[in-house]
Amino acid sequence: MMYSVYQIDLPEHPQAVVFVNGFLARNRLGFFWMWKNLNRIKNATTKAPGCVQVKAGICGANEVIMLSYWHSEHDLKQFFRGEPHRQMMQFVRKNPNALCLYNETYHPLHSGKYSHEPQGMAMLYASLAR
Repeated sequence: MMYSVYQIDLPEHPQAVVFVNGFLARNRLGFFWMWKNLNRIKNATTKAPGCVQVKAGICGANEVIMLSYWHSEHDLKQFFRGEPHRQMMQFVRKNPNALCLYNETYHPLHSGKYSHEPQGMAMLYASLAR
């Protein structure tokens, strides 16, 4: 099977960020809350200004990870000030032992490799494909 593999030329100082957000249910309450709210969280993130794409993956029955690609760190920080994030934090404050949450933010240093349609960082810088 033949397919095209390509990379993108990132700007010298890219504004884009990748946000890794993990949810680990620590008890039954966290488990049910996570699975009840996961789709809502994904949809709210996808619709947020500055968000380009969201990918979600199941690590196990009690753990889910989301990757989101943002035009800028400013856009991501604005999302943190919004209602969907506030609702999640309200649950966490009320039930501090229900979930283990983790998140990390990454700034791209160089292009990944892509095939076919753009995904992830290639969606942000598709015009720079080579």
